[in-house]
Amino acid sequence: MCSSNGDFFFHLLVASLFGSFLNVCIYRIPRGESIAYPPSHCPACGHRLAARELVPLLSWLWQRGRCRHCGAAISWRYPLVELLTGMLLTLVYLRFGWSWATVHWSAITALLIVISFIDLDTLEIPTELVMGGAVLATAYNCFSRRPFAEWALGGLLGFGLFYLIYHLSRGGMGGGDVRLAGLLGLALGWRQLLLALFISFTGGAVIALLLLLTGRVKRGDPIPFGPFLAAGGYLAALWGEQIVRWYLGLFF
Repeated sequence: MCSSNGDFFFHLLVASLFGSFLNVCIYRIPRGESIAYPPSHCPACGHRLAARELVPLLSWLWQRGRCRHCGAAISWRYPLVELLTGMLLTLVYLRFGWSWATVHWSAITALLIVISFIDLDTLEIPTELVMGGAVLATAYNCFSRRPFAEWALGGLLGFGLFYLIYHLSRGGMGGGDVRLAGLLGLALGWRQLLLALFISFTGGAVIALLLLLTGRVKRGDPIPFGPFLAAGGYLAALWGEQIVRWYLGLFF
């Protein structure tokens, strides 16, 4: 747990700043562009952004959602990603405190944010991001001496189950989802993976039904499943045991 309010807000600020970098990844990776060069700039006019234009949330509000130089609209997704990153990474810190677990789950969370928004934009999940996450999860499992059977079986279960769904659905489930499920299995272990999948499928069904009822999508339209997998994995990682106890308490 955090030791003081100052410590908490410092972590929130740093996490929000990191969200600015995630915005760069979300925009550039699908386009095959470098995430390091050139420096942050307006996509419309190419003007290099000054430091005061990169302050999370505040810069977007100060500029009223527009570029100061050409007046082009800046998507509300930019401050949303910054706010979401700040909140989710701060919750990781509150859950695990100053520890290697915080470093690990912060990196996995950041990766899931990037994957989710890329999937929303392109209906694709970059393989290199999932593979990088798998290497990270495997290294952490070995470092923390987690039982091999727990996380290895989780990876096989996640990948195998979604590989089966991929073939049975005939395109309804993408190959990126298969790889992402395998990554979550490695990171969570098979027990927490089952909870993550339950949350993902339940949340996906509810959101899909709402989108159909409101006319936002039509029957047969593709709906990216990556964000639901990411949300389920995040919740299971931070509060898996509490969620299971709460769920069982409803019936027993």
